[in-house]
Amino acid sequence: MPEPSKISGIKVALAVIPALLIVSICVALYLGANADQEEAKPLEGDITVPEMSDYLLKLNNLIGEREIGTEAGQKAFRRLNAMTAGTLGSENLGYEIFRNQIDSVNGLLWSTIWIKAGDRESREPVVLAIPQASRGSGPAFGFGFAEYLTSHQTEVGVRVVFYPPLFEGDLDDWIWERCGEEGESMKGFLMVTGDEEPNRSPRFLVPASLKGKIDELSKSKIWDEEAKIEIGDHGVLEVRLGDDSLFSREEHSQRLIRMMPVIKELVERLNE
Repeated sequence: MPEPSKISGIKVALAVIPALLIVSICVALYLGANADQEEAKPLEGDITVPEMSDYLLKLNNLIGEREIGTEAGQKAFRRLNAMTAGTLGSENLGYEIFRNQIDSVNGLLWSTIWIKAGDRESREPVVLAIPQASRGSGPAFGFGFAEYLTSHQTEVGVRVVFYPPLFEGDLDDWIWERCGEEGESMKGFLMVTGDEEPNRSPRFLVPASLKGKIDELSKSKIWDEEAKIEIGDHGVLEVRLGDDSLFSREEHSQRLIRMMPVIKELVERLNE
């Protein structure tokens, strides 16, 4: 007959082993979940060609054409808004997402979405406006530029705004009414979009009052020699990034990425 002490030891072991197994499983699950989170956590750094190509693929081929007047176009806007928040938000690039829904058309509320980059506490930000209805170049550039600014810091407050095609009057004032806060003033304004015309080169549509800033920028080492400057009676400073249908996704992605330091320097010059 086993000794009482041995029997007690066996009972303790039988009681402890399942508990240890449960603890081990819980620890393994915890570590595994954390490992997944670490793998999913975006790395700060330069936007890559595969990332930009993926944005262009989704924007031009999967989300659909954005149109206010059709049900399919309205769904495309909702998909784009979800992509914007998902790409830039806390689970990816880590920006706080701001949203305004004061605009109503066809019985629907339409979102203007923005993030604060650079000096997020700035009371005089430069606004970089991206039209939601443009081809993929505009929104894709906005996503990539937001990531670019995580590793290429600027002391300028930059408000990257994705807006629906509903503005009336002056575009810069219309957008500022939606993304500006009390006690703030807009230091500068820049619209970045694709090009509906068959142009391979980026074009800068420049109001005469900003000619000096563009002239200075064009002398910079980072200036794109293919870029065209059109000085004239333009309502706002606008950069058209070329017709993305003229390039492969990889080639166009490379061209968009090369424009990022140019746009960063332009934003900083608008802040002067």
